[in-house]
Amino acid sequence: MGLQDNADVSEGTDRVTTADLLAALDDPAVTARTLEFWRHEGLLPKAQRTGQRGRRPEWTYPAEARDQLGALLQLRTKTKDPDLARVGLFFEGFPIETQRVRASIVAVLEASLAAMVKEVDKRRSPDATGEEATWEALEQIGRVLAGKRGANAPPRYGRQRREDRERAMALAIGLVLGDEGSTARLEQDAPHVERMIGLDRGRRPRGGLPPWLDGPAGEGLEAFSRYGSLPALIETMRSASDDELTASRTLARIMLDGITAFTRIADSFTGTDNASGFGAIAVFRGEPMAAVWLLAFIIAAGRSSTLSEGLRAAVDSLSQHVLPLDARARELAAFAPGELQKRLPELKRLPFVEQARIKRLIAQHRSETIQRPPLPITPAG
Repeated sequence: MGLQDNADVSEGTDRVTTADLLAALDDPAVTARTLEFWRHEGLLPKAQRTGQRGRRPEWTYPAEARDQLGALLQLRTKTKDPDLARVGLFFEGFPIETQRVRASIVAVLEASLAAMVKEVDKRRSPDATGEEATWEALEQIGRVLAGKRGANAPPRYGRQRREDRERAMALAIGLVLGDEGSTARLEQDAPHVERMIGLDRGRRPRGGLPPWLDGPAGEGLEAFSRYGSLPALIETMRSASDDELTASRTLARIMLDGITAFTRIADSFTGTDNASGFGAIAVFRGEPMAAVWLLAFIIAAGRSSTLSEGLRAAVDSLSQHVLPLDARARELAAFAPGELQKRLPELKRLPFVEQARIKRLIAQHRSETIQRPPLPITPAG
């Protein structure tokens, strides 16, 4: 079966052919057969019969297929896994079948769990059993990861003793695996995890930003292990309904976009890096694996009487206050410097410190726009 679908729809003026997509792409590595494969994988819309060209029927895509193809090609710069790409497209709002998305999320989570368990088992002493043997294996992995440097190393969000970073790595991996023995070490090592991911900065004021995080470090990580470990997320997704999955997409995008915006605003207004403590989350914006985990976690949190109220409050705050401010700064960043001054006549009336904060925020948006690659496909003609 090629690009054809059994449906026959009326002639439309806002539809595109396979030739249109290939011409707009202008990449010889992508052929009509490539598009056919992606359509079969559910990564592109189905083609429909919309007319007749001589004796041959004409099959076309909706015009939005251009945008979806562009998004797919960007995703493929980060992953060739069709499951990850499928979830990434769904997360960005493209019409992907929820049944296939759910199956893809489960497949990715199960593969991640199997890979991590394999790494732990490789390091487990053949003579040791039980929780201590698992922890020793996790410590070995922690030592390897803590010692990594360069492009493939986990990001660092502050100075930390090597020993503390190793224990933080071991505990974080154990929590992701849902290891009960790791949960027992939360009281002792949870502060090291907070320090490793930069979350500890939320416990102290920075540049005028008040602290927002209090309580024992282990509380939040214990909740994460209960609802956000790989086994917990797999169980959640196996029973997730279509409605839950669709609703989670909206909430997940607000959370990730909002946290990214809040991190950007906090850094700009304080003049420091990771002032909010959320830098480790914001760095995953645009990563397909982040979409997988966040969609599943939002569903799990929504089912929890403990977490659902806090989740809704966070979404409301981000959507009503943080995202509008960030959107305004993004609009201003698109103007030329001279035009910007006309758009902000009140800027010079503000105290110098306030001017500097707003200018830093606008500059961050300009920098990100320059660094962000353009969509690899443009409308033909």
